[in-house]
Amino acid sequence: MADILDLRQFRPGQLDALLRAEAEEWQRELLWDYESSLELIRQYIGARILPGYVLSDGTPQRPRPLGYGFFVYETHKGLIGDLYVGPRYRGAERAEERLILEHMIETLTATPGLHRIEAQLMAFRPEELAPVFSRHGFRAYRRLFLHLDLAGAAPAAGPSPWPIQPWAGTPFEHAATLIQASYAQHVDSLINDQYRTFGGSLRFLQNVVHYPGCGQFDEASSAVIADPHGEGLAALILVSRVRPDVGHVTQVCVSQRWRGRGIGRQLFEHVRANLRRRGFAAITLTVTAANALALELYRGLGFSQMREFDAYVWERAG
Repeated sequence: MADILDLRQFRPGQLDALLRAEAEEWQRELLWDYESSLELIRQYIGARILPGYVLSDGTPQRPRPLGYGFFVYETHKGLIGDLYVGPRYRGAERAEERLILEHMIETLTATPGLHRIEAQLMAFRPEELAPVFSRHGFRAYRRLFLHLDLAGAAPAAGPSPWPIQPWAGTPFEHAATLIQASYAQHVDSLINDQYRTFGGSLRFLQNVVHYPGCGQFDEASSAVIADPHGEGLAALILVSRVRPDVGHVTQVCVSQRWRGRGIGRQLFEHVRANLRRRGFAAITLTVTAANALALELYRGLGFSQMREFDAYVWERAG
């Protein structure tokens, strides 16, 4: 019979088979080389500082991990970072994932001073885990994972009235100010509360640029457009490499003052041309289904849907 054990009892080597299987699924299902993220996870597991759980059978002396999940704390908030069960051990009802998830949610909701929990588990389809989240009072937001094939002839680029500048040298403070202002009253600020403040937007930006959670930041294709009436930015687009030949758009935002003028399309055409020139095969991104204007833009650019998943948010009553 399988047991739920503390992740901090395990060494990275004991989870190697499970982590390799996870990397293979990310590669196959999402065109995503997950190895850089897993290497960071291995480091935290090795330091025994990553809170989470392992579903394991076997003996105490020789456990056999079947799946694992981890979460992190960020001041008042908990983030469910990953949940994975090896394909050979997944039952039809996904009881294994649900058991690990139940333990993570119960631990987080019982943590003193924790007021909010966020989760975005891209590797799962929404119907598989939705009942667990719903039972614990989480609100669900449908998200779409989109893909654009860069093979073949690119559409002719239209006029470019907005001068695009490379990301290199952009002050983080200007970018964070734009992100916060762009997401005011936006559905995505309900999913990720970092967007609501300057400090949170700055942390989000630093995570994208300096850490491999969303792939390796690709400075060469990331770009900004200066605000013609000020010292800040009118728009930006950030891209990471999730595979040597696949770019992932981690952030695109346009100042509310300059929306409706084709800036978003121009930034995407810039990224498309840059990645094609460098031999990339595809671009991916995620978008909230309720963001109708963004979806219209992406579909007009030729993006197609690869899968759906849900983002979940829990907030303590009162």
